[in-house]
Amino acid sequence: MTTLLVFVDGIGLGTPGAHNPFDHRGARSILRPLAGRGDAAPDGWHLQPLDATLGVPGLPQSASGTATILTGFNVAQEIGEHLFAFPDARVRKIIDERSILMRARMAGGSSAYLNAFTHERAKASEDRSQSVHRGACTCAAIAGGGRLYTVDHLVEGRAALFDLTHEVVRAMGIPAPTRTMAEAACCVLNGAREVDLSLFELFLTDKAGHAQDTFFARREVQRTERFLEALASIADPARDTIVVVSDHGNLEDLSTRGHTMANVPALAWGRGARALIAPWRSLVDVGDAVLAHALG
Repeated sequence: MTTLLVFVDGIGLGTPGAHNPFDHRGARSILRPLAGRGDAAPDGWHLQPLDATLGVPGLPQSASGTATILTGFNVAQEIGEHLFAFPDARVRKIIDERSILMRARMAGGSSAYLNAFTHERAKASEDRSQSVHRGACTCAAIAGGGRLYTVDHLVEGRAALFDLTHEVVRAMGIPAPTRTMAEAACCVLNGAREVDLSLFELFLTDKAGHAQDTFFARREVQRTERFLEALASIADPARDTIVVVSDHGNLEDLSTRGHTMANVPALAWGRGARALIAPWRSLVDVGDAVLAHALG
């Protein structure tokens, strides 16, 4: 059995209008409910809105929100604030103690973070003595001695890069092979099926929201949706579970450069999907439930 958690940075349940790239021919299927027009998730997919504010004043932020998802613990409440960008020492400590990827291994299962890194970046991120920025997903992956996947796993068809089809990374000088969206989805699913619990991260959605660039935003909406469609088209609903969740709103409202107070979507497809997410009400509910589902 396979449980794949797809983390999509900065997407909320928005309101209809030109400010919302999920609306106006942006999203057409899985992400259409984020347009705010009352659309249901398509057949096979189940949607549960989640509170991202975590009972803490202020705008939800990436470090504390993502860490909450990946630990099942209210990180913002614990540190008394929403923490933006990268986890600090307080948040890293919580992730080190409660990462669901680490706890899967401690319970006798297996886990993987399916985003591939260059060898240099993977080595630097795993070496805690080096002063490098690590996102919450990376912290969750290396907690308890976990290892990061590299371009070797990418070439083997067991991982993917954050931009999926590699136009962005090739422009950055990384010699990644070109891939179709279907090929990228197949590689992610291949990697997911090797372990009990896996995580894959998409973050260009958040960058598009901060940029307030309608073309960029709609492109990422459509690319993300195509990736999810491709995953579901090759996955087996009897053995695979795909869960999609975000940390805070952003992309759904291009009228502001910052984050929003919007609820975020939890979307699930496949084995036990409806029962898995139906009880969820906030980001706190995700981590432990996904871990139990993966090991059950």
